[in-house]
Amino acid sequence: MGDNTASSGFKFDASQPYQLDAIKSVVDLFDGQPKDAEKLETALRGRVAAVDETENTALDLDLSQEVGAVGNRLVLDRDTVLANLQRVQDKNGLEVASKFFDDSGLDFDIEMETGTGKTYVYLRTIFELAAQYNFTKFVILVPSVAIREGVNTSTRLMRSHFEDLYKKRNITFDSSVYSGQNAEVVQSFATSTNVQIMVMTIASLRGDKNTRIIHQTRDKLNGLKPIDYLKATHPVVIMDEPQNMESLLSQSAVSELDPVVTLRYSATHKKLRNVVYRLDPVDAHDLGLVKQIVVADVQQQGADATPYIKLVEVKNDKGWVARLELSCRKADGSLERRVVNVKPNNELSDVRVTGNPAYDGWRLMSEMNLAYGGMPGNVELNLHGTLHEGESIGASTGAIYKEMIRETIKEHLRKETQLRAKGIKVLSLFFIDKVESFLGDGSNNHDANGQFVQWFDELFVEERAKSPQWQELLPQDPAELRRGYFSVLKGKKGAADKFQDTSGITKADDDAYELIMQQKERLLDENEPTRFVFSHSALREGWDNPNVFQICTLREMGAETERRQTLGRGLRLPVAKSAGGYERVADRGIATLTVVANESYKQFADALQREYKDAGVEIGRVRKAEFSKIPLQNPDGSLTDENLGYEGSVSIWEHLLAQKFIDKDGVVQPKFQPNTLDFSLNMPVDVMWAEPLVIELVGRANIGKYVKPKSKRHSRTLNKELFANPEFEKFWETISRRTTYRVEVERDKIIKNSVKAIKEAPNIDPLRIQITRAGVKVLRGGAKGQELGSRQQELRGSYDLPDIIGELQEATSLTRKTIVDVLVGSGRLGEFIANPNDFIAMAKRLMQTELAKLVVDGVQYKKITGSVYELRELRKDGEEEKERFLDQMYKLENADKSNFDYVVYDSDPERQFAELLDGREDIKFFMKLPDKFKIDTPVGPYNPDWAIVKHEDGEERVYMIRETKSTFDDSKLRPTELAKIRSAKRHFEAIDVEDYRRSVPGNWGL
Repeated sequence: MGDNTASSGFKFDASQPYQLDAIKSVVDLFDGQPKDAEKLETALRGRVAAVDETENTALDLDLSQEVGAVGNRLVLDRDTVLANLQRVQDKNGLEVASKFFDDSGLDFDIEMETGTGKTYVYLRTIFELAAQYNFTKFVILVPSVAIREGVNTSTRLMRSHFEDLYKKRNITFDSSVYSGQNAEVVQSFATSTNVQIMVMTIASLRGDKNTRIIHQTRDKLNGLKPIDYLKATHPVVIMDEPQNMESLLSQSAVSELDPVVTLRYSATHKKLRNVVYRLDPVDAHDLGLVKQIVVADVQQQGADATPYIKLVEVKNDKGWVARLELSCRKADGSLERRVVNVKPNNELSDVRVTGNPAYDGWRLMSEMNLAYGGMPGNVELNLHGTLHEGESIGASTGAIYKEMIRETIKEHLRKETQLRAKGIKVLSLFFIDKVESFLGDGSNNHDANGQFVQWFDELFVEERAKSPQWQELLPQDPAELRRGYFSVLKGKKGAADKFQDTSGITKADDDAYELIMQQKERLLDENEPTRFVFSHSALREGWDNPNVFQICTLREMGAETERRQTLGRGLRLPVAKSAGGYERVADRGIATLTVVANESYKQFADALQREYKDAGVEIGRVRKAEFSKIPLQNPDGSLTDENLGYEGSVSIWEHLLAQKFIDKDGVVQPKFQPNTLDFSLNMPVDVMWAEPLVIELVGRANIGKYVKPKSKRHSRTLNKELFANPEFEKFWETISRRTTYRVEVERDKIIKNSVKAIKEAPNIDPLRIQITRAGVKVLRGGAKGQELGSRQQELRGSYDLPDIIGELQEATSLTRKTIVDVLVGSGRLGEFIANPNDFIAMAKRLMQTELAKLVVDGVQYKKITGSVYELRELRKDGEEEKERFLDQMYKLENADKSNFDYVVYDSDPERQFAELLDGREDIKFFMKLPDKFKIDTPVGPYNPDWAIVKHEDGEERVYMIRETKSTFDDSKLRPTELAKIRSAKRHFEAIDVEDYRRSVPGNWGL
């Protein structure tokens, strides 16, 4: 699989491992479901009727037949689906459920962090379910018009991508949007034989015949209701952001669709049901799937660092009262300034006053005076003293906001300089307190004159003037570069439309969201001048853009999840415009999101960590599932591609807690000092082999790994003289030569090994069928007990068998004759006839494993012309500034020995190795090889760690390539990792670089 380009110009990568894992996790829930379930059901019903003609097995004419629906049929029983769920959960390192969440329909949760391609995953899951099980009817339910528009846009952008992938598998599709105005669209949805995708809001479904068209009979639908057509298909329901559809009314509305299964996709599930896959913020950051977060703080200092308090009036009508303007928490958690009545001795943080913890410790004293004789009234505050009517404290907010705007502009200009040449358009996003702050007396983007607009225009001109390059990049008037996205309030006849403040949940908000969602492509276009986006509406799901690099919040952070939601608007990896369309950019030196905040880095990071913790995400802590992906050992001590799983991870977590390396919240304790001599976790004997991996994972559990202060950002200086050195040119030409490889696998060996593996595999239980008045179910492993009105018998010979040879040939690329010899040699074809799907899955897995073992032994490399990474490209990339942080870099004492004055490292062994190379006199040059330096191997591309030039006896030059690992023990590496290292050795031998090996602490091999 590779990149595919949509007609829109967006490119979608079809081979992202984490996305394929999420898709496979859902597909594997239905392992054992025959592809021709409808045909099977018809055949089996007729067969049972022939066995016992005395029993009336004919079913009444059902809704499906009445509307002519072509629908989904799931013939697996619940116990089989539960067993599949348990296998999927264990493989994914999730807590294994002993039973389903409840006895209602089949509901499954897929948790994916914002910005990781959730929409792509569930759309592609649709096609995989169609390809493997012939499910064809899918309803995507969304909570708002905004998200509906976003999904519809995504489907349009991805159409050609999915057509390229699935047309060759004979899958075509139509997509539609349901609304009350086009209710008849349900008819073609129900009766079409190809894949049908319908997007609809929960609001269009929720209600009854008095309030929703979907529940009303229609003449054009033969007197039936639109809902009848949908439920007749038993659709797969996909819920996007289901946490916003959790009301009882919404849940009952979903059940009215009579779905065959419900798949729920979100980053922030409120209520977890049967979790199938989880990619949380920690995983997303670790895998480099989202931007690195950087905090640039602009704060009040000293005595000014006080919360906002303004005395409006002192009254004594029915007792003393001070009318204070304070920053109060609203019901939705956000903050707004409003005037409240405060009595003497009241705590200002009290929920009856503000509910805002910023006022903790602030109290109105009993000393109050009314206005008299031209003198204003006054009150006394315990932490301030006297405050007069009309006076305010903490009111330097304006000055702070102005500096925050300046900081955002500076960051934007710096980023624009860095990325314009790469085809990446930079966007900045401002969230403001009220529309008036942008519009002022104006009514649109052109005549806006609010305070924030005045400051922005003034500061932009001021900052741009500091660099000729900035003046050349963005010569436009500031008004052309900024744009406000607000809801529009339609004026009465003859009156102008007005912008309005909104909460983020109303129909009015949808106007603004539709605008920004539908214009995503235009915003990314370099010819569209807008680069600075101002918005007032409360943050909601679906509102983001991949090229937002700066977010500035010109309002007080209030809601419990506001920091996380704010980040979510810009976490998605950026895209660059290329000749082939828009491509994702995963380079960590480019993909950073700068949050301009009016609180310190520590306050922001701590508050963000609390928000994640409240949502059940242990970011910066050791999670109970932290070690679930550690590979298991074979009896001979070698690592496998199987994982430890959730239960094994919990046992290690509990050991660390008992040994006081972590506390009950997973916070790493001072006792964890892995760099001290003879340090050990005292692991139990049965998992002692995993200690190095556990130490590495615990060492990562730090909030600073995910959120970094701007002050720690540091640029590297390129050693330009190096590129003029003929010795370096010769060195680079030698180590970067290209090769091609071919693989020779001995036919007899693959047959012998595969036959042995299949013979030793556990027995495949035969499938049995159960026919009831309600339908047909397929069960593994025999009968579960007889019911009145049911018949059970073996499935053997009841329907056409799938093409096992074709499926295995597609999975392994072996010849048909080789596959036939393996299957016949196994002596287990009888089990294939009794349970074809499970047998194919077992044979496919084992043959792929045996093939992988032999592939590396049979790989042969040959030198060809060209370079894997041209020297001019290395220099060009080196000259471009990137985001680097001091906690990821080692500063060289001898900067002339490498291509930069700092070396970027990924692990402690790498840092130690860089320090050693820097200090050794016989090492004349070394460099950490860039990510682009990749070698092709049969198990995927490989990026070696280090390139080194060593002088021996003062004269002879030795070219070395080194891979830093924590161990020489092959058994401690995953099979795929070991295969890449072995392949790389043969590649370097083919280009005459003989000295390639692993380096480990204590035995660096120099």
